[in-house]
Amino acid sequence: MALRAGAALFGLLLLLPFEPRAPVLALRDARITLLEAVAAVAVLVLAWDARGRIGALARRPPFPLLALGLFGAAHLLSAALATEHRGLALKFALRMAAMAAFALVVAAQPPKVHGTGLVGLVTAATLVAVLAVAEGLGTRSLDAFLGAFREAPFNVAGMRRASAGTEYPNLAAAFVMYGLLASAGLLSERPRAWRAAAPLAALLSLGLLFTYSRGALVAAALGLVAVAAVRRSAAAAPLASLLVLGATTAGFLASGEAFRLRLGSEGISGWYGARYEPEEREMSLAPGERRTTAVTVINTGSKAWVVSEAFHLSCRWYDAERRARWDGGRTMLPRDLGPGESVRLRAELEAPASEGRFVLAWDMVHEHTTWFSEEGVPPGVVEVRVSRGAPPPRVVTPPLRIEEKPWRPSRWELWSLALALWRESPLLGVGPDNYRRLYGPRAGRLSWDTRVFANNTLLEAAATTGLLGASALAATLVSTILVGARRLRRAPAGSRAQGVAAALLGLSLGLAAHGVVDYVLAFTGHYLLFGFVVGAVSAREEGLE
Repeated sequence: MALRAGAALFGLLLLLPFEPRAPVLALRDARITLLEAVAAVAVLVLAWDARGRIGALARRPPFPLLALGLFGAAHLLSAALATEHRGLALKFALRMAAMAAFALVVAAQPPKVHGTGLVGLVTAATLVAVLAVAEGLGTRSLDAFLGAFREAPFNVAGMRRASAGTEYPNLAAAFVMYGLLASAGLLSERPRAWRAAAPLAALLSLGLLFTYSRGALVAAALGLVAVAAVRRSAAAAPLASLLVLGATTAGFLASGEAFRLRLGSEGISGWYGARYEPEEREMSLAPGERRTTAVTVINTGSKAWVVSEAFHLSCRWYDAERRARWDGGRTMLPRDLGPGESVRLRAELEAPASEGRFVLAWDMVHEHTTWFSEEGVPPGVVEVRVSRGAPPPRVVTPPLRIEEKPWRPSRWELWSLALALWRESPLLGVGPDNYRRLYGPRAGRLSWDTRVFANNTLLEAAATTGLLGASALAATLVSTILVGARRLRRAPAGSRAQGVAAALLGLSLGLAAHGVVDYVLAFTGHYLLFGFVVGAVSAREEGLE
């Protein structure tokens, strides 16, 4: 039975990162994904094989398992009393209840089954890392395959952020981080563990860095440090993994400006900046006339304008009412332009075909990435009169209005909004999964991105399930870490139990650290992994051998 349960858990954890967007089954409002279907089968197998132990665990659950059950119950209660989006809140609450049930059946398995599952997780993370490295190095032939899992490619300042078979780069980063922590733990039982840990850590570290995720990078480092500190006599694998992670990060910092900017700033609002000094503030042109004019541009942002990254000076034309708009041509930079540097360019223009008064707006563009004006950078405005004869008389025209930059709330704004929603309903919150549906109106916005969460797992829980849910989640995290650390200290040196305990402790710490800057329970693979970690740690606490 252990063989069958191990195979089921290995297969499930192997598939955790890979959840195709298209459902395999749609029943009315319910959409069942391939990963959810596999999870249902795996849970049935695990429950059947452990049917004699589940009852005893349910009657006297270890504290981490009890706290997770209370977390699921808080979701169900909050959903039942939610005043907005009650049906959607209930769907999410059922997912959290399923997570607690999954943890229960995992807790009923012997430790060797958990070890097999951890091997599946490391294998999954390795596959994600391979895809991330290939994607980061420019293998665009993968895009058709990756399109089954994500809505669109992602980039940061023109550099591809690898999503590697997941829906978002941060999800890929999290799973690579889980694999890095789990592998360091599992390998810690071996003699000369660093020899096996270092090359695997190199691949996983590169995959993690190509996602450009800061939270997962910090969480991985903290998890490795903590595991090495708890079991100093068997710290070779986590320390080797930590050194490799540090070395590859240093290499990225030295070779990639986008990575340095990503680590040192919140968002990209300060990356792009420009000031325009056109030598002609007013122009008179004939319809369709082509001519050149001089414009000095100054880089006032923190990112260099690199010629090979396709930074160009362009322009946009507006009619007198500032409604119609069409783009002009491109003027190439003669050299790279660092922050604070300027260059005088000769730009070619083609006047509109019709007569009248127009506005010419000079605007830098980072091709395939963004226009500077769309990042809130004011363009250089020139009044243009187009006429076949004498210029038309000057008329009063409304000021130029550039399209409003899409709202991109900072992490501090998201946290503040989560606290505000918590204050609305302190005990039970505004309903499971309702933060992303309500934070926009609470901020006075008519449009917002409902894919954005609070970027903090405890604050998301507080906003959506109130004090009950947040307290239960905090108790789950703290007790899982404490129990995991105790079991690691007690595990016999060099035993398989030591490796499994070290891997579980690393995962517990990684989940907690990553949860400070991201919401780690939004997606199927993540909440199933959370349930697995809590369940496996609880089984060890029960002494189920």
